[in-house]
Amino acid sequence: MLTLTHVSKTFYPGTPNERQALRSVDLDLADGDFVTIIGSNGAGKSTLLNVIAGSIGVDEGSVVIGGRNVTRQKEYRRASRISRVFQDPSAGTAPHLSIEQNLAVALNRGKSHTLARGLTHARREEFRTQLATLEQGLEDRMRHRVGLLSGGQRQALSLLMAAFTQPKLLLLDEHTAALDPERAELVLRLTAQRVSEQHLTALMVTHNMDHALRLGNRLVMMHEGRILHILTPEEKKSAKVSDLLEWFSREKGALSDRTLLE
Repeated sequence: MLTLTHVSKTFYPGTPNERQALRSVDLDLADGDFVTIIGSNGAGKSTLLNVIAGSIGVDEGSVVIGGRNVTRQKEYRRASRISRVFQDPSAGTAPHLSIEQNLAVALNRGKSHTLARGLTHARREEFRTQLATLEQGLEDRMRHRVGLLSGGQRQALSLLMAAFTQPKLLLLDEHTAALDPERAELVLRLTAQRVSEQHLTALMVTHNMDHALRLGNRLVMMHEGRILHILTPEEKKSAKVSDLLEWFSREKGALSDRTLLE
């Protein structure tokens, strides 16, 4: 479903601030895969999502989504195929619009339909049913402005909006990092439900190793723009946080040795 081949990206090339964010990254996701990505700051995790979404271009390599090469395609052209939930709860919603208006916008993303056409009686009933699954009481507040919601409520709504149109690919960019532990657990549970029930293909970046192990069927470990290791479903089922730390230590050491030989 998603294939990255030899993807590289360097920021500020040829300057004292040059930084290689991605170094010949290869990654394949099949339909229905839920892959988590972990790595330290500067590992290239968010850059990888930006490249897939089209908000950052690549220097080398290719990005293929659903069998279509989108490497040179602009971000707005990919919008009908990709949905994204960001770390900042305010990033995925329009605060000045109501809950139902936000949902209508999400439903019509990538289409020429107007907002008014999205707010029929039947559509409002569908919105109410979907909102009830978030367990936030938002189904009774559909005409309230989104800017009045808490961070956890907005992030739950962002998740619902992102999954609304059954995207080819769902990108989750540390989408629980700004939430308190209780709200983070709720959003993670909702995430797992949405991905499973809608059979979505998802890629989730996180700093939390426990979350990375609990969710998804594969796990990608990144360091300094490279993929160090990809845990298979079998490895992931039995792995513990201590195992990840050991893998990181071993693989980073091997990477340093290889770099010296290049």
